[in-house]
Amino acid sequence: MRTVVAFFLICIAPYSAHANCQAAIKKIPVGWEAGRLISHIVEVDAKGEEDVDCLLSYYHQLFVKPAPLSLEAQYYYNHIANRSTRSGAYDTAMHYAQLALRCDSLLADSFYLSADLGLLANIHLSQGEFETAIDYYQRSLRVLDKEKHPANALSMFANLGIAYSRTAFYETALQYFQKAMQYGEKVNTPYARRSRTVTRLNVGIVNKHQGELKAAIEVFSSLIDTARQYEYPYLSYLAHLNIAKVYRSIERTELAQSHLDTALFWVGQKGLAPGPTLIESLFLAYEAKEWERLNALLEKYGAQYTLEERACDPGWAIWKSRILSHTENKYQKALELLNNAIACNERYSDEGSELYEVRSEVYQLAGEFRQALEDFTQAAAIRDSLTRRSNLRILADMTTSQRVKEYQDQLLKKEAEQRWLKKQQAYMRFLTSCLAVILILLSVLFYFFRQRMQLRKQMLEDRQQQLEDQNQAKSAELSLQKKRLLAQSVQANRLKARVLEACEKYRRNPDMLKRRVEMAFNATPRWENFLLEFNDNFPGFIAQLQSAYPNISQRQFQYLVLIALGFTNQEIGEVLYVTQGAVEKAKARIAETLQLDNTRQLSSFLTKWLYKAP
Repeated sequence: MRTVVAFFLICIAPYSAHANCQAAIKKIPVGWEAGRLISHIVEVDAKGEEDVDCLLSYYHQLFVKPAPLSLEAQYYYNHIANRSTRSGAYDTAMHYAQLALRCDSLLADSFYLSADLGLLANIHLSQGEFETAIDYYQRSLRVLDKEKHPANALSMFANLGIAYSRTAFYETALQYFQKAMQYGEKVNTPYARRSRTVTRLNVGIVNKHQGELKAAIEVFSSLIDTARQYEYPYLSYLAHLNIAKVYRSIERTELAQSHLDTALFWVGQKGLAPGPTLIESLFLAYEAKEWERLNALLEKYGAQYTLEERACDPGWAIWKSRILSHTENKYQKALELLNNAIACNERYSDEGSELYEVRSEVYQLAGEFRQALEDFTQAAAIRDSLTRRSNLRILADMTTSQRVKEYQDQLLKKEAEQRWLKKQQAYMRFLTSCLAVILILLSVLFYFFRQRMQLRKQMLEDRQQQLEDQNQAKSAELSLQKKRLLAQSVQANRLKARVLEACEKYRRNPDMLKRRVEMAFNATPRWENFLLEFNDNFPGFIAQLQSAYPNISQRQFQYLVLIALGFTNQEIGEVLYVTQGAVEKAKARIAETLQLDNTRQLSSFLTKWLYKAP
């Protein structure tokens, strides 16, 4: 029977929904324009009624489908983008926001353009992309006539302050909140009133982060009065919760618990999310060492998450490990929870520092003092790193605040979006053309460069071949000269030997005759002729050597030239008609004159001089 009833309900559900949709459409008065209809849809959506999808479909068929880039279509796209942002469908929100901007580019209306740029900023802010959100908020403010639309200026400046506070630029955030309050005083609508109270709440939160706790409590207390006056229960909840946090931070436990109880009352009355109040309750229960209450609160806290989410949630790991280690002595299980949470979360963060601190506590309770000291040191290092980052951020905030003051003087300048888009397109076309021309020029230059390098390479190869040919020719000529000189020397020595042999026959004064013969063969003209021929083959060698070593004698130069040509001791002795022992002694004296360590270095030394000569 139940199956039949379920099947019947499934079958008739579409018809019932269709009937409800038709009934909602029939309630719309005849003659409503697009602006009135979209306002009605926004009201229905705010109340959470089921007819909103039906009415949106009806609006789309009536106004958007016939003219998809009209002002009426812009209303539709803007509402869908806002609705998708609230539900967390950011891709859909981004798509419809872009469609709304396309309509704005054709309408050329600064008000709608500013609203849709602010919508894009809200999408990025919801996703945590704060720098991009700040850029869009500033662009929105540049095109908005703030004096004509102060409510929109209030919203943009307030959201810009929120974006800066999320990035810890608190001074800059306060400047924007003050600017928002100035424009908020010019409007007295319920929306503007709510925006002003939310802005004051954010000012109190910034004061709390800056350590100005007294100012923060004053702001939150004034919000309690405002919430009571205008019946804003959610605002009262937030104010009491933040006052409880401030009092807990200064260890005023009774006052903190009192305000927290009031916040919990509003959670129960209005069905608000219990997460923030549960966290504060956990802190107070732990400080009071009320373990049973702490365990009960932790069970409520954990019920909000799945098992996988619990494993990586730092709050769950911290509180559960404290209960396990302090009341049940289950240190190993507590350490497992903390290790999993440390692995899942960023190390250099407030959560990471607290996780290491708690793990140090557990190690200490377990008696593992070395591990406890290591974790305590790690937590201190993380806190030190976070403090340095905070100091750097404060310095950057001071610089940014100065820039904001300069920027606020230029906010009155407007810029038409259509002209801006055309300029961007023209710029992109120009840039593309320039890049194409540059690529062509680079290709041509590369081609010519490659041709030139190939030509140069060929020239170098030809020059190298030419030098190798010249070197071979010189080597052959040098070898020929050596052979010719050697032949002349041998011939002269043979002639000298014959003459001396003949002189032996003369007994009267043979020594005198020998000296004259030797003088005749070693005469200066013969040596000078040899030097002239040597200088023709190796110009500059003798002159450079004489300039560098003026103490070398003429006789030593004869040895030097023959050594440089590669003559052996035997060949030198035959040419100069001396013994090999005399040649070695002469070489030793020459090496000493040239400041060389030994005679073996003489040949390489003279060869370098020989080929160094020009």
